[in-house]
Amino acid sequence: MKTIDHKTELLEKLTEAGIRPSMQRLEILEFISSCKSHPTADEIYAFVHRNNPTMSRTTVFNSVRLLAEKGLINDINIAADSTRYDSADYTPHAHFICRECKRIFDIPFDMSALTTPDDFACDNVNVYFKGICPECRKKTEQTI
Repeated sequence: MKTIDHKTELLEKLTEAGIRPSMQRLEILEFISSCKSHPTADEIYAFVHRNNPTMSRTTVFNSVRLLAEKGLINDINIAADSTRYDSADYTPHAHFICRECKRIFDIPFDMSALTTPDDFACDNVNVYFKGICPECRKKTEQTI
């Protein structure tokens, strides 16, 4: 369970980003900031809807789009079929998507070597790898 200090910190982040704080936005941001599975907007909706049945799918989709635009969450466009979301509070890292199980993993990656030309103002970097995760590789090797 998140502490009151954590909720206060998230409310401050919303305000600092110029977003009008609402209970819905706070709940969505809190879920994404505590979730390690890189959820889709539909998965976020399913989770928050259980606790708040009056929250609409449109509210969730609009909120994640706004939170991503303001840099409070990262939108990850690895898979063609869906955008996934990740907290912007973590140490910069890359992502790995497994072609077998479709899970997305955070992997350590030194982002300091990545630069943009001086004329560009980059506000988000996403590095991702695709392949087979260790667990799926192990399953494949056992069946051979």
